Amino acid sequence: MPTGVYERTRRSIAERFWCKVTRAIGCWTWAGSKTRQGYGCIGSGGKYAPVVKAHRVSWELNRGPIPQGLCVLHHCDNPSCVNPNHLFLGTVRDNWNDAITKGRAVPYNRNHRRYR
Repeated sequence: MPTGVYERTRRSIAERFWCKVTRAIGCWTWAGSKTRQGYGCIGSGGKYAPVVKAHRVSWELNRGPIPQGLCVLHHCDNPSCVNPNHLFLGTVRDNWNDAITKGRAVPYNRNHRRYR
């Protein structure tokens, strides 16, 4: 076995990201680690770096930086989808309105009683 000093090379987040994406005609499915809610997640790089959601990484790799205060939302409602054509930017309120419109959430009034 050879001896000496070995320098560990880290792969970029883009390299690590793309090897975990299964591309298809519709949704591009994340094949790596997922949260309990089904969102893909990937380490942002480095030993103590935070874990970030894969759809946010997809947006940044394909569309550019995410403005502060905005979320990356899914048109397709598939949390493991990282296809940039299925993603759009919006606020937290936009996300709630989208969920209510699509029947994934029930609106509440100020007294936390269901409207329905």
